[in-house]
Amino acid sequence: MEPITEKKCIELMKENFPKFSSYWETYIRDHGSDLGITIQMLPFCKYTLDVVKSNDEAEMEKIFNFVEFLLCNGDDDVQTAITTSYLEYLMSKDPDEIQFASFVKYLRKNSKEYCRAWDKFTGVKTKGLWED
Repeated sequence: MEPITEKKCIELMKENFPKFSSYWETYIRDHGSDLGITIQMLPFCKYTLDVVKSNDEAEMEKIFNFVEFLLCNGDDDVQTAITTSYLEYLMSKDPDEIQFASFVKYLRKNSKEYCRAWDKFTGVKTKGLWED
């Protein structure tokens, strides 16, 4: 399997998450499409925040399975965007906007390992991430 590129990543997001398309279209309308995958992860972050806030467990599980898929199968740019732009963004929203603990059970092995490594680097312990 060829590594998933930036273009393919966005296509897969739109295919796998039909409700995400409106987030993507708004982003493109407001910012254009030439900013690179790390910045273009923002609409997927916002989509995920809304899913978490709505407590849609089936969609959360689907999202974090997809995130793990990208971590395992994305090219270097996609993997970097998923970790430093997407996962770190979600962690930064805890506890003021969302409760990380409310969806940590859906994180898969590589996602959870990255989040724990980020916690160690920043010197914090995100609630729910360390309780096994």
